[in-house]
Amino acid sequence: MTAKAPIIRSKPLSRRTLLRGAVNGVAVGLALPVLDIMLDEHGEALANGTPLPRRLVTWMFGNGVALNVEGEVNSGLRFWPSSTGVGYEVTPQLAPLFEAGVLDYCSLCSGFDVGAAAEHRRGHHDGCTVFSGYPFIELPAGGSNYSSKSGGPTIDQVAAAAIGGETFLPSIQLQVSKRIVKGEGPTLQYLSHKGPDQPLPQIADPQEAWDKLFGGFTPSDDPTKPHRLAALDAVREDALALRMRVGSEDRHRLDAHLESVAQIRTQINAIAPQCMTPPLPGETNTDIDGVEPLIAVNQVMSDLLALAFTCDITRVASVQFSGSVGGTVFSDLELSAGHHAMSHESARNEDIDATTIYAMARFAEWLVALRDIPEGAGNILDNSCLLLSSDCASGLAHSTFDLPLIVAGGGGGALAYPGIHYRSPSAQNTSDVLLSCLQTVCPEATEVGGTLGYSNTPLSAILA
Repeated sequence: MTAKAPIIRSKPLSRRTLLRGAVNGVAVGLALPVLDIMLDEHGEALANGTPLPRRLVTWMFGNGVALNVEGEVNSGLRFWPSSTGVGYEVTPQLAPLFEAGVLDYCSLCSGFDVGAAAEHRRGHHDGCTVFSGYPFIELPAGGSNYSSKSGGPTIDQVAAAAIGGETFLPSIQLQVSKRIVKGEGPTLQYLSHKGPDQPLPQIADPQEAWDKLFGGFTPSDDPTKPHRLAALDAVREDALALRMRVGSEDRHRLDAHLESVAQIRTQINAIAPQCMTPPLPGETNTDIDGVEPLIAVNQVMSDLLALAFTCDITRVASVQFSGSVGGTVFSDLELSAGHHAMSHESARNEDIDATTIYAMARFAEWLVALRDIPEGAGNILDNSCLLLSSDCASGLAHSTFDLPLIVAGGGGGALAYPGIHYRSPSAQNTSDVLLSCLQTVCPEATEVGGTLGYSNTPLSAILA
């Protein structure tokens, strides 16, 4: 990556500068992206010497991936390349990441076992512990087959506890598919947990996500913080005044930022007329003729998070694309059965493989949304770490060994670029990967997880 030329300016601008205005006599504010005028002479840190913000995202799709069949090169999952190191082969399952131009940001971690699931008590419940490193806590099943709750905080909430106080929101929890299981306890229903009894519900409706991230974002001197869709008009004069202070590149960046805010609002409003049927119980996102608008919602949610990261409204997020034991129906692939049910039919292996490729395409959209926003000498993805995994290696086998595990982004320079494929020779603990991800945003962290899932050894192979 080529460094920018030294930035020349008479007086730096604070990273916390807001565009300010008033709506009905009440102050409103709109956060700004990182502008050159806020940076040091090399564009690699803020003008006061503070490093550029680093972000962490956990991203889950449910029910694992397809198995290889007789005659295929690799044993185990139909997901991993046969080659390791830099320049690993592009399998069909990874092709969406390659086609989107973000595969170099991805390190693959295969051959790992979920240490927190070493007791192998219950299929998908075991696998969900990959995001916390704590064995789950069994609950009375009631009328369900099984029930459990998280044994400790998930990695996103460990990060939020450490750095969440630096932003407007400590973290945000987002969801794309609504077909999640609600009867087997918090472990399967929620991706993010502050602790055993503090699951954090995720938001499935883009309008609600907008309201959470931007509807209440106002200057600290405004005690009411009402929802204001008129914020763009209100801050227009302040934006015009700021344009007079900054250089041409910052003017283009400022204009693009304001345009992106308006565009996302337009996208959200465009989805709304399609959601006229009654929503599912407890959810605000609705189907279109019985079909979930997965692609549309995924795109808007990824754009929203990218904008929130740009504005430093939050630095931590979890994304549940589809849930453990979830019944997501991939109608775009002309499938009509629920994903979990299909994963338990060996004859549906090709269908499961198609859904994996579909999920990787959706994950690629999140990476692209972050990559396409400049920040400092690079982009938002350069300063982010995204951890992708599932609740099992394959739904058919219910195994927690060798489940899909991708670490994406530059991690603020902490992660290897280009990414590598590292295959563990000894079934290492997935919590080693968790600790590596945590350290990208909390370099002082020395441990993660507990008991069987404990780790104090970050995976050095994926670090820069």
